[in-house]
Amino acid sequence: MTQTIEAPAPLSFADPAVQRCPFSSYAGLRDEQPVYVDPLTGHYVLTRYEDIRKALLNVKVLRNRTGLNATRNDAAANAVYEEKGWLPIDTLVSNDPPDHRTYRTLVDKVFTPARVVALEPRIEEIIEELIDGFIDQDEIDFLQAFAVRLPMYVIAEQLGVPRSDMDRFKLWSDVSVESVSPVLTSQREVEIAELLTDMQRYLAAEIERVRETPNETLISHLANTETDGRLLDMRELLSIIHQLLVAGNETTTTTLASGMKLMIEQPALAEAIFADPTRAKPFVEETLRLLSPVQTLFRRVAEDIEIAGMAIPAGALVEVRYGAANRDPRQYAVPDEIDLDRKNASSHLAFGAGPHLCIGNQLARGELRLAIQHLTRRLTSMRATRGEDSYRWMTSYIAHGPDQLWMAFDKRG
Repeated sequence: MTQTIEAPAPLSFADPAVQRCPFSSYAGLRDEQPVYVDPLTGHYVLTRYEDIRKALLNVKVLRNRTGLNATRNDAAANAVYEEKGWLPIDTLVSNDPPDHRTYRTLVDKVFTPARVVALEPRIEEIIEELIDGFIDQDEIDFLQAFAVRLPMYVIAEQLGVPRSDMDRFKLWSDVSVESVSPVLTSQREVEIAELLTDMQRYLAAEIERVRETPNETLISHLANTETDGRLLDMRELLSIIHQLLVAGNETTTTTLASGMKLMIEQPALAEAIFADPTRAKPFVEETLRLLSPVQTLFRRVAEDIEIAGMAIPAGALVEVRYGAANRDPRQYAVPDEIDLDRKNASSHLAFGAGPHLCIGNQLARGELRLAIQHLTRRLTSMRATRGEDSYRWMTSYIAHGPDQLWMAFDKRG
């Protein structure tokens, strides 16, 4: 009897198993097919560092206005926005020059490096408050006890909204990341639109309040600062604040969880940071590089282009796979290992590059550095408590990292 052997299914980044652990797939593609046409999505997937860096800088041909972000043109979802909220508009992430510069200039006016530095004492207070809240527990889910709460509390204060609404904001943030997926059904798009119009109405009420009575919150500065001689309208403000909400917490939460997993697996890392807290900075950069919280974003091809010998037609969608670029051995020696002495660690693309460099990258880096310093100062012998069930990896087209991390620890000193 002849045995029939089925050929393996072609690799697709729409496969949940690949999404949970994409790194071996990246390695094969970088060597053999640096521009890979995904058989399920039809996207042209870039996996080499230099190709991706050049793509991010080529804003003339590779456009951010992809149709996957604010303006997806799903009729049923758009009807929900028009009936219950405001139709999304391209401002930052999904916009291109010269319009993008108008909005980025406004955000840069109110989201300055000095403002981020001034926030650090308050961030440290929140970190200590959160650690105090779990320090006497025998076991914690690090995500729920700390990693979700820290960035959410920080951005909530900056947006001027109460912590009591954190669960709502976390839900809105999670579905916002999901909304960028290219494999959503129309039904799911409608469900997301229902949730995000709830968010729009919530934020609109806050915008109206701070326009009547300005204060020192980020949302007030955005609502009351002119750009090009005018104040932004409600659709524009909602789009920008929505993106700040996501940028202000999702990447930080995921990177905190990934960093904790690395310290559990390699206890010497935590001890090195405890001995020299300045080592927290390279640890953060290496965590961002090794376990990039955003694995991919997208570009729409405006005119025919060739990348790494592959002809890509106008209208195609290109994926810039940050997670693959950041482990490219052409850029990083021993790329799959964490190295606190790596000289070029901060050259990673976890926050993108060029005019669309993540607006919240300095805040995220500051929160991460301070969190790692305080955690290693107060905790030692960090360990997973449930074997293989200690960790659960998120299934997401865009994001990557643990969404559950059960652990225990000893109090230091």
